[in-house]
Amino acid sequence: MRLILLLFVLLSQLSYSQNPYRIRAEKNLPYLVRDSSLYKQININEYGVFIYAPDNLDYAETKIQWSEVESFLREHHFTSQKTPSNPKKNSLKGIHIALDPGHFANNMETAILERKFMKIDKKDTGTKKDIAFYESDLAWNTAYILSKRLEAKGCNVLITRKKGKTSFGMNFKKWKKKSFKKSLQEDFKNKIIDKKKYDWYLNEATDKDIAKYLNRKDLMNRAKIINEFEPHLTINIHYNASSDRTDANGNFPAIKNNYCMAFTGGGFMKNELNSKEARMNFLRLLLSEDLEQSILFSSVVMKYHQSIAKVPVIPNKNNLRYLQKNSVYADQPGVYCRNLGLTRRVKGTICFGESLMQDNINEAVLLNLKNYKEAGIKTSSRIKLVVDAFEAGIWEYLGNEE
Repeated sequence: MRLILLLFVLLSQLSYSQNPYRIRAEKNLPYLVRDSSLYKQININEYGVFIYAPDNLDYAETKIQWSEVESFLREHHFTSQKTPSNPKKNSLKGIHIALDPGHFANNMETAILERKFMKIDKKDTGTKKDIAFYESDLAWNTAYILSKRLEAKGCNVLITRKKGKTSFGMNFKKWKKKSFKKSLQEDFKNKIIDKKKYDWYLNEATDKDIAKYLNRKDLMNRAKIINEFEPHLTINIHYNASSDRTDANGNFPAIKNNYCMAFTGGGFMKNELNSKEARMNFLRLLLSEDLEQSILFSSVVMKYHQSIAKVPVIPNKNNLRYLQKNSVYADQPGVYCRNLGLTRRVKGTICFGESLMQDNINEAVLLNLKNYKEAGIKTSSRIKLVVDAFEAGIWEYLGNEE
């Protein structure tokens, strides 16, 4: 009888060690944790996954047994979102793709509030005129042109915002007038901000402060819109810059470096597992295929940024603080796990792309041009090549290279 019981225990332990969810969780965990202090809050064992509050390591506030994982993923993941394998040649029928063009400025004034603009003095570039453009415009042009190409192949495409507007359908000025106070009241009611902060926003906050507040709200709303759409793929479209520091005239220095990079979920920092929402997102990334597939998709997109747009990926050995201190290298060139608002909240396969450096002297000159037209949009020929790179990445990831 003892021998039978011992054999049962050994077989049970073996089955737990071979549990596919446990194998995935242990594989994903190093990509999800950036600050080692979080490891004391996480326990993966033969019974399941247990997450502890930082101030109470004796009681697991969030726990999932292996037998409960499937039901957890049904509740917190897409149930109908399964990417078709090898879609019909030259067709994306049945594929849903969400495109999220970063930021929301509709003019240079708002772009300056966002700190997402580019101005470079002509003496630094050798051009006849000063360089002046903003990222919101570049990102939206990229998303719109890409959307028209994808739709022509039968794809169902969502763009999270309209040109010059937030995901709430209003530009900054209109949102401030119509929705700012109401949003503050909701945050106060839900105890997100206290009375002191509420009064400060109403009476002392500058437009720059309000733009930061709107950005946080906008990101949460974008994630909601994307998740309701249940896309097979999500692409967050951004253009990078080396610094947000300008000279006395509001100009950026031109730089020689140029590189691209992409982010997926993961890279949780200290105190970023304290809320229930954060723990649920952490567990989804730990137990689902989202992280693995996002890294794969992002690596393909980066490959085509190199071969088509001719932008090198950021070397893994670099001195960028947000990569070295706030991200985890995903073991794929140019791809990092980082706990951004969208990479954390958006479900499914996601690539948060930073396609090139806007303040690179050559890129800045080219991005300032209107030398290419597609889908009724006059823009830079550099945008065209970035669209080409994203499109090629989509086709390869779906197993249907053109």
